[in-house]
Amino acid sequence: DVTHYNQTMTGCNIQKCFEEVKKSSEISKRRQEVDGFNSENRWKKRGISLVNTMFGIAFTAPHLNQTGALVHVYVDGSVLVSHGGVEMGQGLYIKTMQVASSVLKIPIERIHIQETATDKVPNTSPTAASAGSDLNGAAVLNACKIIFERLATYRERFPDNGWDDWIRKAYYDRVSLSAMGFYITPGIGYDAATNSGHPFNYFTFGSAVSEVEIDCLTGDHQVIRTDIVMDVGSLLNPAIDIGQIEGGFMQGYGLFTLEELIYSPEGTLYSRGPGMYHHVPRHR
Repeated sequence: DVTHYNQTMTGCNIQKCFEEVKKSSEISKRRQEVDGFNSENRWKKRGISLVNTMFGIAFTAPHLNQTGALVHVYVDGSVLVSHGGVEMGQGLYIKTMQVASSVLKIPIERIHIQETATDKVPNTSPTAASAGSDLNGAAVLNACKIIFERLATYRERFPDNGWDDWIRKAYYDRVSLSAMGFYITPGIGYDAATNSGHPFNYFTFGSAVSEVEIDCLTGDHQVIRTDIVMDVGSLLNPAIDIGQIEGGFMQGYGLFTLEELIYSPEGTLYSRGPGMYHHVPRHR
């Protein structure tokens, strides 16, 4: 399969998502029920729809697909991580701490995150394009691997002593316990003139079915049920990513049902982006 910008698709699971959500939502059966409801009710109507989605992961401006990380290990064995990503509730900090914990093979409680600052990691790219965990997690991975490799001789000579002892011995041997990590997304590039290249590192896929009911007299509405199936690759933290999927659905629901859409005379949508999300629907 090839996209309209001529990037070859690999690992495309959209068909799998589509078939799975069709089955879990029982959309064929429920569509008949919706038709029956609508034929029996004059002022309340229901609708049901299935929509697929595919989203490319990477900045289409190649120079933004880079970031750094700074990792310090202190003589007491604690670890301080700085990277170029901004935490805004999406769980980036906990994910990068998980990466450090996995590489250094120490409990996550020993690892601390410092607020993002350009005096620690310069020239940071925006935390956007759904690439924050990929970029910053990989930079932290790189820095932690450097430090872990410096400790190899102590792990080999004193296999039973553990992390704290290895750190103390390295410190007294004047081994650097600080490292700068760096990561660039490989193979990124797109030529608009020829409409060819590889603008995205990979894609996420999803299918969703929603059934809604509208009061034709008052405009009151409710979502009766929504089924979502997403393929977002290998998860660093499933609980966070499920929360992101559910939260994204609620934000989109609020944007299209509770916000006033403002357009320019030429038809450009002005009210777009997180800054326009004033009303998030609540469960009742």
